[in-house]
Amino acid sequence: MARVAYWESHSAAETDFWMSPEFASLYDFQTPDGSVPIAAMRERDLTESRDVLQAHYAACWAEGRPFAVETKLPKPDGSPLDCVVHGEPEFDSNGQVQRVFGVVRDVTPETSALRQLAESEQRLADFVSTASDWCWESGPDHRLLPYPKSLDGNAALQTVASGRRARWELSYAPEEEAAMALHRADMEAHRPFRDFVYTSIGDDGSRISISTSGKPIFADDGTFLGYRGTASDITQLEVARSLLDQRTRALEQAHRLGRIGTWHYRLDTGRTVWSPELYQLLGLEPGAFEPTYESTTAYFLDDDAARLLKLQARVLRTSETEATDIRIRHRDGAPRDLAIICKAEIANGKIIGLIGTAQDVTDRKEAERRLEQLAYTDPLTGLANRALFKRRLADLFDEAASEGGFNTLYLIDLDRFKEVNDSLGHSTGDALLIHVAGVLRRELDPRAFIARIGGDEFAVLTNTPSHSAEAPTALADRLIAKLSVPVELAEGEACIGATIGIALLPEHGATAEKASRNADLALYMAKEAGRGRAQLFEPIYAEAVDQRLDLGRRLRHAVESGGLETHYQPQIDLKTGRVIGFEALLRWSHPERGPISPAEFIPIAETTGLIVELGHWVLRDACKQMRSWLDAGLPARTISVNVSPAQIWNGDFESVVAAVLAETGLPPELLCLELTENLFVDHTKQKVSTTLTALSRLSIGLALDDFGSGYSSLGYLTRLPFNCLKIDRSFVDGIATVPEKRKLLGGIIALSHGLGMSVVAEGAELAAEVDLLTAFDCDFVQGYVFSRPVAADQAVVVAAGIEGGSGAREGEKLSTSTVRGRAFPIGLGL
Repeated sequence: MARVAYWESHSAAETDFWMSPEFASLYDFQTPDGSVPIAAMRERDLTESRDVLQAHYAACWAEGRPFAVETKLPKPDGSPLDCVVHGEPEFDSNGQVQRVFGVVRDVTPETSALRQLAESEQRLADFVSTASDWCWESGPDHRLLPYPKSLDGNAALQTVASGRRARWELSYAPEEEAAMALHRADMEAHRPFRDFVYTSIGDDGSRISISTSGKPIFADDGTFLGYRGTASDITQLEVARSLLDQRTRALEQAHRLGRIGTWHYRLDTGRTVWSPELYQLLGLEPGAFEPTYESTTAYFLDDDAARLLKLQARVLRTSETEATDIRIRHRDGAPRDLAIICKAEIANGKIIGLIGTAQDVTDRKEAERRLEQLAYTDPLTGLANRALFKRRLADLFDEAASEGGFNTLYLIDLDRFKEVNDSLGHSTGDALLIHVAGVLRRELDPRAFIARIGGDEFAVLTNTPSHSAEAPTALADRLIAKLSVPVELAEGEACIGATIGIALLPEHGATAEKASRNADLALYMAKEAGRGRAQLFEPIYAEAVDQRLDLGRRLRHAVESGGLETHYQPQIDLKTGRVIGFEALLRWSHPERGPISPAEFIPIAETTGLIVELGHWVLRDACKQMRSWLDAGLPARTISVNVSPAQIWNGDFESVVAAVLAETGLPPELLCLELTENLFVDHTKQKVSTTLTALSRLSIGLALDDFGSGYSSLGYLTRLPFNCLKIDRSFVDGIATVPEKRKLLGGIIALSHGLGMSVVAEGAELAAEVDLLTAFDCDFVQGYVFSRPVAADQAVVVAAGIEGGSGAREGEKLSTSTVRGRAFPIGLGL
């Protein structure tokens, strides 16, 4: 019953050993006396067991060492037995081994059971390791025990896995407080629970949605030990479920708001099913109306039933989705417009039916019909609108010119209309537009075509018998006079004016597009001339515009391809005669026209927005050049760069400057940025102050350029961190002959010094002007009397010429004649 057999051996040299009958039965040996050859026995052993047993058996005889070996012994049918072979030595009185005996125990059932248990545990481990759930335990106090393995996840999941808190002691969503209270009551009552869902919130604000189930665990004596259960991360599922619910509700709401119904037709049953919304669209009751062909035909208007059937037949034939608009009669008798979409329902590559939608688009269709009626009419004034004007103008060129006359196009733009609109309100503006339309109708020939083509823009087409340009201009002047008188409106008196551009057709345009463009150019030139006037188109206008456009394109190409150059004009210290710095000035040579004046291309750059790129280019190029001069061992001089207001208002300018200084390695104290007074127009003082303060912190010099030429304000000088004032050339020009100018110039210099700023006088062209500036204690001067702006390689030569040959020591005040003697020949030579 114990499946145990006995064996013994009396000598290590014996070739046989004795085994009990139980052992013999294991091997199916016939042993009348129990003696079995050892060799025969070993031949029956499995190879892997044979050597192990032999080694232990020999060691037991030789060393008297007992053994117990787990091994496999073969059964007669070849199947292995799991056995444990024990061997013990028996010693004589001399301590020598005289006998080795032992037992063989068949442990196959136990080994099989253990093997099955291990396999079962491994399967369970595999299931647990590959499942999305994890197992949890809690103690009698309901606090979660730390999860023994690492779980991947955010801080919210790690908080749960770390344990040491009850579930209701974790951070969870506030809206789950009631559900969590019920869950706590269940656990404190030791009730099992299933699929409890809650949101765990980590310390970093991360979230995870968890679904958990658990059962209470009790000891044999009924003592409550805690809970065991499983949990799942259902965050993505909850997000997907929420999104699905949201989209479902949105779709239902869209169907209601969009008045959309759906229908479904199956070929196998021949039955059509409507959605509740479709019944509602037609005013029918779902339970009282069966949507068959016969029952629905009466509700279609005109031939729309037959047309819809043809559409469905095409869909069944081609599998293409199709759409159409039909008209039906509502149950109350009112017509309705429906937009139908129909597509084939396909399963396993075969068409099994049709599905579609029907949307009530009655309001849209009615609006379209009304819009179609009003398509060519301005609803406010009753005049033709822009669409009809373009059509009429195009037709004009398709027709033969009237014999003995020509057509005239007037584009009328109201002046100061926006002021009236803003001050008196849009209703007053509308009343004013109606008044203007009335004036045009009264003053123009009944055959004239009048249109309102924009907010406060009108167009007139006339055909007059005269070829003289005087008549159109006279008519335009009369219209301007009639439109420029005060108008009494309900909200008050309004006073506007008009500016008119005129084009004679076809002389000023052989196509509708060309005619409109030229009339618009004439209007533009009239506005440029001061508004409140009429201007007849002249070809030179078009040439000027084309030239400006070409200059803009060429200038942009020059920026991109490196076609620009920086020139430098020296600035001289009147006390020492030294060149203390240069002003960097942009120069551009047109590939065909040659050098272009900055006065011509800078305004183009400003209107096209290219001025920012130009300004940054000059800044970088000038800083690189000064760095190059420093590296060549030339004296350290300041480099002054003009800054456009657009550079400050279009970005983080202080960062741009800092980046250029870092890139070029120029010491910031050698850079001076010159800003004109128009920087302060139409912009907040806060932005200006913030930017200039940031630049000043970089140790960059700031100069107020062209002082006195525009919007001068002493407040700028006291509130903003300028350390230099550049007096405009208009104050310097003529000081040698006009005493009043000398007084004004002297006062400006004294004021600047009183505010702690240095003064640079621009535009000095005469030696006498330099003498007077020196007498007024002006600090620095630049002008043609010393040098014109020159290229970089000439600038250092000019500076050396200005400073050379004087013998003056650094800091020694030079006489005006010395300064004049050094500078004048160089100025003349350039």
